Parts: sequence; structure tokens; C-alpha cells
Amino acid sequence: MKLLTLDGFLTVLALLAALYAVLSPVQRIRLSMSWRSQLILAIPACIAILAFELFDINPPSCPSILGGLCRYLELGTADPGVPRKFAFLIAFAWLIGSVFIHRAARPTLRSLPELTQLATTLVDEEQYDDAIRLVEPHLELIAVASCRKSKIQLAHDRLKDFGPVDPQSFAAFTRPRGPGPHPYQGENLPDWAARPVRALARFVPAHKRAEEAASDMLQLLFHSNRLLDHIVDRRPHFGVALARLDVYGSTEFVGRYLTRLIATPASALYQELAGNEISESPIGYQLPERNRLLHFLFADPQNAERLSVWKPIGDYTKRLLAGDERQDYWSYLNGDPGWFENERNSDPVWNAMFFFDIMVTSAARHGIEYHMWLYYLPRFADLLEKGYDSDGSGIDKEAEFPTRAARLLYELVGFLTSWVTLYDRLPQGSRLRLMPDRHDRGSAIPHSAAIALGETLAIVLASERINDGVIQTLHDVTLRAIREIHDDGMRQYLTEAILRGGESKVSAPHLDRLADRFIRIDAYDQHEMADYADALNACLSAVPRPRSRRAPF
Repeated sequence: MKLLTLDGFLTVLALLAALYAVLSPVQRIRLSMSWRSQLILAIPACIAILAFELFDINPPSCPSILGGLCRYLELGTADPGVPRKFAFLIAFAWLIGSVFIHRAARPTLRSLPELTQLATTLVDEEQYDDAIRLVEPHLELIAVASCRKSKIQLAHDRLKDFGPVDPQSFAAFTRPRGPGPHPYQGENLPDWAARPVRALARFVPAHKRAEEAASDMLQLLFHSNRLLDHIVDRRPHFGVALARLDVYGSTEFVGRYLTRLIATPASALYQELAGNEISESPIGYQLPERNRLLHFLFADPQNAERLSVWKPIGDYTKRLLAGDERQDYWSYLNGDPGWFENERNSDPVWNAMFFFDIMVTSAARHGIEYHMWLYYLPRFADLLEKGYDSDGSGIDKEAEFPTRAARLLYELVGFLTSWVTLYDRLPQGSRLRLMPDRHDRGSAIPHSAAIALGETLAIVLASERINDGVIQTLHDVTLRAIREIHDDGMRQYLTEAILRGGESKVSAPHLDRLADRFIRIDAYDQHEMADYADALNACLSAVPRPRSRRAPF
């Protein structure tokens, strides 16, 4: 049997050419990334194979230093002969080396323009999966090139800008800030001494085309609506990969991405929320890595803060409750809530509030001194109150929760009270336990939640649409938070927030509503909240009103 003849070698080359012709565009671009290395390997291999095939050159003899190993390394003289056997070994080694180079090949700054052109073509032809498979492994390189943060780009820019600059110029504005000069950039040198260093920048590639191509690629990925639809429906975790990029435009993309996810009940966001309800003592939820989006955003809540993830979720929910997204949604909310426990995992408002719950508790667990915009929830409550209608057919107005809207209000108040009461579970010494100087919206999570809870209760108490029994239930749940807090300072802060009702000062109508609701609760609960009753009595006595009213306690 002949191992490798000249005809066989030419046949193999023809097969390789045919295989290249049928490769997908993604595979071709991967091959093009390593063509220089492949060429360096192929030229000497082809020359050696042809030499041994055409001229029957004998391979070099085994070095004597190997001793007894030579008998295993020397080729036999039997047909087809030593030269052709050696040519076969060269071809086999070429194959192994070629496969290794192909697998190890990575794109470079020089290949980014071609990569961008191909990705744009694939997106234009709606071959989204191919485009994602092409781009996803190289997102980090694209991000670095777009910001000119690769080593070669930084070297060129530092050489080009070396030396003193005009303090009023843009170059001075972009240089590192801080006290004193930065000698490594030659700011202390005279211009004539820095000029030769700047001249060296001509010998270092600037890679402007790579920067422009990377920026174009990111614009395509961030702003293509059709590609976004495909990502949400088919490749949601690619959206997480894009969200990880700390580049200009990523925050806007995450906003559009999360808006599409929360607007699609079958999306990956709903699936992750449904599988992330296991609490982690003492504060927050477990965030398993299989829930890639939630794990990325909230395992380190600074990612959520950087990307302002509350805005797309909160704004969509406000539009939905205002009737601007789905015209039939309020018919659903004002229906019987009998199966709400089974329906809630597909309800956008409940999932939005649960998203906020995971975000807020994760931020509290990590000690983030920011309210994470939990003030969206009073806005949700206001819109739920405005659309509330229990006059539909088949609605039991005497039920604990006559409608789904009533149940959502209960869930909303429950989330707010849980954020207030987590104060006692914060570790001693946490900055989130520091009491603010005044009632404003710049305080930490427990105090911000207290303000939001007081505002929500004021909305509910003033409502003429919400059923009386629902109002009483929400009032009682709110006051229960006072009883559950053991810290005197936080109890007083929450009490004042409830009495103010989200306003800068107390008002007589709101205090009257609080008094009317308080006298309906049982005597034991009134006794447990004596400090709240005293504060309410004091406010009732101090607030001017058209006619005197005796405090009811």
C-alpha cells in the first residue's frame, strides 16, 4: 500500500480547496484570522513533501546520541520507500499543526475591519445566529479596541502625546487628573526634548481602522432592533455578554434589552425570576449562576447601579399601568384574583416588583448606600389606585382581595414593609443603619423604604375607588412593620414617615384617615403600638384645623 504519492498529495490539496469553498462565512473568517501562521507552516511543508516525492531525497539519519531509540525512529526500506514514508509523516505533522493553529487563532486588531464587515453582512441578511457566533468570542477585543485601551493603542497614544501640552487644550483635558504632574508623560520636559519621543509614534501602529470598526460593530449590536428581537427570543444570554461591556452605549442597550424582556412574559427574565425565589439568610436571595442575568446584575449590585436597571423595568411598568402598552391589561387586573398564585409568574407588574425586591435586598446585603430607586413603587401604587375598579360582574367586594389589582397592592405594600424591617437584620456598624438628618430621598434603603411606604399608604387611604376592606388590610400590614422593628430610632423614623404620608409635613386630612383606621384594629395591636398612637395623638392636637377634633385614643 502506498502511503503518499504525488497524485494523492494533489488530491488532498484539491479536497482542501473544495472544503474551503463550502465553509460558512463564520468559519472562513476564522481561517482568515490565522492565514499568516498557516502560510508559514504550509510553505516549508509543501516544499519538503514535493522534494521527497519528486527527487527521492533520503531523510536525515537518526542522531547517534539517541542510541537504542533509533531502531524505533528509523523508517524501513520496504516499499513504498523511505522518502515517501517521510513525506507522509511531514504531511501528517502539517495536519496536526494546522488544526492546532486554527483552534488557537484569535482575531487581532488588524482583522477587526473584516470581522465588522462580515458581521454587518450577516445581520443585513438576517443570519443572526451566525453573526452572534462570529462576534461573541471576541467581544472583549472589540470593547478594548473601541476605547483605544489595547496595549499597542495606548503605546501609540502615549508616544504621540508625550511632552507638555497647552492647559486649555483637549489633550490636557483627557490626561489623568490628580495632584502634581505626571512625569511618565513628559510634562516636565521642554518641548524640544519631548519632540524625538513623539516622533517614535510613527513606528507604532495607531490602529485607527480597528477603533472605527470596533465602534461600528458596537453600534450595530446595540442599536439593531431586529437583532435585539432575536437576542430576546433566541439568544438572551448574548444580551448579558453585551451588558458586561463597560463601553459607551451599553447602558442604553441594557435599557432596551430589559424593556423587551419584561414586556415578553415568556422571556428568559421571567424564567429566571420564577427560579430565584429562594431566600438567603439574613437578607436577600440566592443568585445561582444558572440565572445568568440576575447573577450578573445582583451578585455584584454595583453592576445594576452602573447600568441603572431600575429605569427600564420601572418605566415599562408605569406605561403598562397607565394603559399605554396593553389595552386589555386593566381588564385583567380588575378581574377575579382566584388563581393569582398560579398567574403571578407571568404577570409583568408582579415580576417587576419582584425584580426590585431582588435588586434592593442585594444592594442592602452588599452595603450599597443608595436607594436603588425603590421610589418607583409608590408610583405603581398611584397608578393601581387610579385604574382600580371592583364593579365588574362576578367580583366579590367583600373578599379580602376582590380583584387582581387589590392583590398587587397588597404585594406592593409587603415588599415595602420587608425593605423597612430589614433594618434589624443589617450587621452592626453598617452605614445603612445611620439615621439621616432629615426626611429626604437621599437616605439609605430602609429609610427610603419607610418614606415610600408612608407615601403609598397615603395614596391608599385617600382613595375612593379601593374597597374599604382592602384599605384596612393595607393599613394594618403597614402598621405591623412598626411593631416588628426593635430599634427605637427606626421605629420613630417609620412612624414619622407614615404620619407625613410622603409629604414634607403632616396634613390634617391624612391624620384623620389614619386615626379612623387605627381605631378599627384590635386592642392588643393598639397596645403594642402605643408609641405610634402617642405620636398620632400629638400630631392631631398640633395640626391646625377648621374645627377642633378630639383625639380618638
